[in-house]
Amino acid sequence: MLTSKDVLTKTLTPTQFRDGYDEREVDDMLDQVAAALRYYEQGGRPGPQAPASPTPGRRFASTKLRRGYDVREVDDFLNQAVEALRYYEQGGRPDQQALASMVESQPEGLGQRALRWLRGDARS
Repeated sequence: MLTSKDVLTKTLTPTQFRDGYDEREVDDMLDQVAAALRYYEQGGRPGPQAPASPTPGRRFASTKLRRGYDVREVDDFLNQAVEALRYYEQGGRPDQQALASMVESQPEGLGQRALRWLRGDARS
């Protein structure tokens, strides 16, 4: 099942000079999806307090002469997200094995090290 980590680490194929979806709109939607999945993964329950789920068939601004994301790839990925959120909204609980893999520490990347260095944070 799709996890919030999957959404946050998803790399979508950029397009140019062919139909695509506006990158900013798609990125904003993926942030909302990740937040909703994280809510359920942390034990959140369906109800009025739950974050809103994306609606199937959501339309984004179209791009052609500027960069965008591949339409089919975005649609397929959002369909997976809708299925995962529907599972939680119908009372499903997160898979403990998937959650355990999300908690595993990951090596610090170059960008994270550079940011830590710029902030003057101590090495941990």
